[in-house]
Formats: sequence, C-alpha cells, structure tokens
Amino acid sequence: MSSPPARSIKRLKYIEAFSAVMRTGSISAAARELGMSQPAVSQLIGNLEQSIGLPLFVRRNGAIFPNSRAEMLHDDALDLLALIDRLEMRLQPRSDKLLSHIRISATMSFIGEVLPLLIDQIRNAHPTASYYVSSHPVDEMTNAVAEGHVDFAFHTRPLEHPNIVNLLQCEVPQVCILRTDHPLAGKDMLDLADLDGNEIIMPSRRDPYYQYYRDLLTRNRLNCRTVVQAPFASFSILMAGVMNALSFNSALMAELACQKQTELTWRPVKGLNAITHFYLSFPVLLQGSETQQLVSKGFSAVTDPVIARLQGK
Repeated sequence: MSSPPARSIKRLKYIEAFSAVMRTGSISAAARELGMSQPAVSQLIGNLEQSIGLPLFVRRNGAIFPNSRAEMLHDDALDLLALIDRLEMRLQPRSDKLLSHIRISATMSFIGEVLPLLIDQIRNAHPTASYYVSSHPVDEMTNAVAEGHVDFAFHTRPLEHPNIVNLLQCEVPQVCILRTDHPLAGKDMLDLADLDGNEIIMPSRRDPYYQYYRDLLTRNRLNCRTVVQAPFASFSILMAGVMNALSFNSALMAELACQKQTELTWRPVKGLNAITHFYLSFPVLLQGSETQQLVSKGFSAVTDPVIARLQGK
C-alpha cells in the first residue's frame, strides 16, 4: 500500500529537478537552488528521461541544453509545481509560505513599464522564485484569478468576483505627454485651451477614457485632430515622440516612460480631471500571505518614489 505514494513523491522530485535545471540553465545551479548535490540532480534528470523513455537535454562539453521536447514540457511542469504550492496552502495555510512560482497577469503597458521593476524588487527578497507572465482582457483576467490560474493581476479596474481581493495600490492623475521640443513643453502647467489646434493620440474606442476625452474636447470646443488611436499606454506615449503629437495617460506611466525616452516629457493639464487607479488583485486564498505582502511591498517600492516626484512637480 505504501508503494504508490513513494513513487508519486519521487516523480515530484523529478519535476522539481527538471524545472530547476530549465530555470537556472545548469545542473550545478539547480543543485545549489534545491540544496542538493550535483550528482543527485543529474541522477534525477537521468531517471526522469529514463521513465518517459525520451531524452530531454543535450549534453555537450560539460554543459546541458534543453531540447524542443523539454521546452514544451516546461510550462506543464511550472503549472504542476504551482498547483502543489496552492494545495499545500489550502491544507496547511501559512502566512510565512512563499510561492516558488508566481503567476502574474497584467495589462501590456504595465508589463512593459512597471513589471520589470516590480519583479526586480521581489527578487531582492525572494531570489529563487520563478515567474509566469501573461496579459488578458479584463474578463479573462477575472476568470483566471478566480479559478486559480493566476496568482496576482494588475489592472486599472477592480476585478469583480467574490473570490477575488482587490487592493488599490495607488491613484494618479492623467497628464499630457509631449516632446521636449514641442511649443507647449515650455509651460509648466497646460490649460485645456492650449490643446486646441494640436494633433493628439487617443485611446481606442474600447478604452474607458476614450469617451472621457471625446466629451472633454467637444464640451470645450477644442479642435484637435486624432493622428493615432491605440489601446496600449506605452505605445501611445512612444508615438507622441514619433508623431510630435500630444498623448494622454496616467502620470505614473508617463513618468516611467519619460525616464527612458528622454526626448519626451509630460505636463499636468488644468481642467483634466481624470484619475487612473492601479489595483493589485489576487484570490482570497493569498490574502495576507507573505507572497501577497511581498508583491504589494514591491509595487509600493516602485511607485512611491515616482508619486513623490509627481507631487513635487
């Protein structure tokens, strides 16, 4: 009766070793991460290949390289290990249990501007974690978090579901992004009237801000020609430089983008009252966990200095 569980446990060790080698790129690095000897990890990988009857790695000059079969299996291995983490949390809830595989979904602009900085913050405290990053429309993101396929989601709207916790991480005003050599860049604060006669970049029709800006322009009788429509904040900001047009986005995204694109700057606009909210969403199961607190703290570490600069600008 004890044989099947022992076999299952050994299989899990195979998968852990396989995932560690895939993640670190070598047997020695995987051994250090797992707290095992290098021969023990090599044996686990060899046993895994023997058990499925197929090679997963190419050995060459003392190095190990995954083949296409290993690449295809890696996602399944990560999903399995992530599931085991969550089963352990359900059976033995522990606030001091850090997830070893963190699955994140976010908007494309968040992924491009904020997420690399956030993961860098998390790695300082949790260097052995691995990450799976995806982007979903808000409805699919909601389902993915509620059904346990995603651990943490970042969006400008709360994900409405009884099994999801939404934390408001920060809220920042919308601003105007423009080139540093644009005539309006000489002003510290713009008025709505300054926008008249300029070419602008608008959000796509599906974006909640599309109707806001359309109404704003109509109500104030501003004659602005739309030269680009796009749903992606980072793309819209970049196109402000390419088209020498005015783009509008959250001050957080604007500040981070302008730090990298030094030919761009941003200005507040008097009468532009739109506020962008940034939410961290996660399953109820993860509320109060050390991983949730680590992600929240990492987000604040990225955004607080930017928001402080905004308040002083």
